[in-house]
Amino acid sequence: MAYANHVSKSQIIELLGKLADDDDYRIRFQRDPDAALTELDFPAGGFAGFVGSAAQSGTLADKSVFATARQRMVDEVAGECLCMIVPNFSLNCGDRHRRSGAAMQ
Repeated sequence: MAYANHVSKSQIIELLGKLADDDDYRIRFQRDPDAALTELDFPAGGFAGFVGSAAQSGTLADKSVFATARQRMVDEVAGECLCMIVPNFSLNCGDRHRRSGAAMQ
């Protein structure tokens, strides 16, 4: 995607969800893609030429295509979160050492 660095993954997930589930949004997107993207806080005019006019683009893909793409994005984000598990460090090493020393006396 040419402008992926200007929008967040959550915005893309929201867009895909709207295109998968919201008939009114799909109609608005079909008529004026830039205005529909602006509704979701995408950069205004930042997608000129990327989306194309309604006459150029024809009809939108089936809702299931957008639902599948959305689920893939959600799974990708979930996978990234699982990779960020922080190791459990023990900061009381001195206490353990002192306890074992006391037990030896």
